[in-house]
Amino acid sequence: MVVLFAARRHRAWRLALAAWMACLWATSAALVPVAQADTARPPAVNAKAAVVYDVTDRKVLYDKRGDEPMYPASTTKLMTAILLVQHLKPDDPVYISETASRQPRVRLGLRPGTELTAEQALLALVMKSANDVAYGIAETIGGSQEGFARMMNVEARLIGCTHTRFVTPNGLHADAHTTSAKDIALITAKAITYPRIVRAMQTPQATIAGRTIRNGNRLLYSPPPSIGEFIGGKTGFTSRAMYCLATAVRRPSDGHVLVSVVFGAPRKSLMYRETIRLLTWANRLSPPESPAS
Repeated sequence: MVVLFAARRHRAWRLALAAWMACLWATSAALVPVAQADTARPPAVNAKAAVVYDVTDRKVLYDKRGDEPMYPASTTKLMTAILLVQHLKPDDPVYISETASRQPRVRLGLRPGTELTAEQALLALVMKSANDVAYGIAETIGGSQEGFARMMNVEARLIGCTHTRFVTPNGLHADAHTTSAKDIALITAKAITYPRIVRAMQTPQATIAGRTIRNGNRLLYSPPPSIGEFIGGKTGFTSRAMYCLATAVRRPSDGHVLVSVVFGAPRKSLMYRETIRLLTWANRLSPPESPAS
């Protein structure tokens, strides 16, 4: 009787051990695809639109309403910066007219008749997002806001934009002034091919016409290592566009240049957080394998 009881207890213990081992194996096996899925799964984004664009491969990695025309706010100034460096040398003059000086804030606060060098204007445009300087650039290069807008739209088409219609040089609201997150990614990719623009994006502080300005892009000062090597970018805000941000980085694993664009974030802090989240995810993507030789 004692032997029989011991045998039954031994058999029950073996069955329990086998069941526990099976459960452990199943749990361990399930953990691997979950971890892989977490790495591959793109993050949730609360902004109205967002894209991540691999400039090196010319490939969109993430797309949330990326082709939908929206208000771009001051990310518009990326195109203004492109036309400035294409048409003006660093020491060429930029004139601030009466109309330019009356542009709504944010502005540098220059009096009519003030003359800046093109390099000073570029710094004020990119760092301060100065609306008066943007308007002065437009009048200096294009003769008028309307003439400059035509130049902006021609350049946008040459870059490959398909959902863009620019009306103002500074991104102040106009119902017809729209572009898409994907188009701004293409414009950002073009902008960073100009060293003058990149230098302005990476300048933390400058003095222009007796005014000391600081770069308004928070990512410049302490970019998280997870996003890659910070190249530059441009912020934007209007009450209609909400918070917008275009950011270019270099992925350490393969040197690819990535551009993220976030449009219509409800808060400035969320604009930065979602940009960091998108670029961190894009940096974790495995680089494509080289073909076997």
